[in-house]
Amino acid sequence: MKVRAPTGRRAIIYGVHQVRLESVRRKSGGRIHLTPRVPRSGPVTTLCGQTLEAGSYAASDSPADCTNCARRSKDQARISGAFFAQEEGSELLRLSLEQARSRKPDLRVLPHPGSDKEKQVVWPAPKPPPEVVPDRLGELVTRGFKPSGEGVWRSPQGVIVRMHRHGKEWRFAELVYEGSVVATRVENGVRIRAADVEVTPADGGIEVAVKKPR
Repeated sequence: MKVRAPTGRRAIIYGVHQVRLESVRRKSGGRIHLTPRVPRSGPVTTLCGQTLEAGSYAASDSPADCTNCARRSKDQARISGAFFAQEEGSELLRLSLEQARSRKPDLRVLPHPGSDKEKQVVWPAPKPPPEVVPDRLGELVTRGFKPSGEGVWRSPQGVIVRMHRHGKEWRFAELVYEGSVVATRVENGVRIRAADVEVTPADGGIEVAVKKPR
């Protein structure tokens, strides 16, 4: 498609849509810029983002020497934005429709739905949700412990605590540790400390918890 520039203007053709850009320059001199259209009146916005006020510019028949305009003239998104900014979107729409008419339709023969045997979809077996460990199991504060079996818990420093079920409640049964164990008499019983685990009397019972190292 040939596009003729208006008299006194140099039209630059860009892109697959054959978009025409025109050259414009300040009357006071300076670089030559690109714009979708040089209007008869009113301000004009260049492709590099400058706005030239009415009466301060003139159309040019020389090629643009603005580096930013030249670089953005290769960006179709920039060109489209400039056209719509100057309310020239109808020109882009017309060019797009012309290009769509020139394209050949993509005709493909689709196989008959019954020509191939239907493949059975194998869905993966559902995984059970991860078991949620409560913050406390009877006399055991579970924070910091890792379960090691039915009623068996292990602390980060290797202390093994065994719990046994008494009705619906879990009670402390045994503490196993190969290192030193310190037992201290307190007001309402005996406190046992083994590495990072402490067993203390509490509310008529016992509390087993992981404590910070001293």
